[in-house]
Amino acid sequence: MLQSPPIKYGIILGLASGILGFVIAGLGLHQNPLIPTLFVAVVFILNIVLIYIALKEMAMKSSWAKQVVNGLTLGVIAGVIAFLSSLLMTEVVFTNYYDEFLSAQRNLIVSAGLPQEVVEAQLQALDQVTPLASAFQGFLGSVITSLIASAIIGIFQRTGRE
Repeated sequence: MLQSPPIKYGIILGLASGILGFVIAGLGLHQNPLIPTLFVAVVFILNIVLIYIALKEMAMKSSWAKQVVNGLTLGVIAGVIAFLSSLLMTEVVFTNYYDEFLSAQRNLIVSAGLPQEVVEAQLQALDQVTPLASAFQGFLGSVITSLIASAIIGIFQRTGRE
């Protein structure tokens, strides 16, 4: 079963995302306002690289449609692992994660010198950030990135393309 590239690389992506999240939280870096963007960028790039590798391995026996399914499979597996590891990290291991993260974000917004209406709107938006919502966004990000990347990469990495 782990011989299947979509499954193998989906597990790798999910675990890498989860481990990176735990390292960030363990080092207290989640309080740095730049880290969430950097985290998303790193996982996004890793997602595309692993989709490319998986689809390249499957190219000789997969049509374009099958490659899209392969990429989607990878994304769903990675997304489920990332979702569960995110909840484990924020709800069980680092229970103050969101209090600390949101406090840092609030301080950044308030000190940014923005007009009061903008500050209030952004602070209200922060009230919507929850561990469950954040974990679900990670799941969706993995699935959507994998779907789009596999649709594009599958054009070039498929049966009949030499």
